[in-house]
Amino acid sequence: MKALNGIPEVVSLYTTNGVWDYIAELRAESLADLDRALREIRSIDGVASTETSILLGAV
Repeated sequence: MKALNGIPEVVSLYTTNGVWDYIAELRAESLADLDRALREIRSIDGVASTETSILLGAV
């Protein structure tokens, strides 16, 4: 959690049940920034896997 809070693109963290332990909401200025943040998250010790979904719009 501490490492995730240190990533500027991480704006919210949620605990959950089911397949994932946490959900992190990210906001990035560019795809390059998003890619860098995801690489940083994946390199955190204890992160076994990630799944990314991009929100395209609200309904």
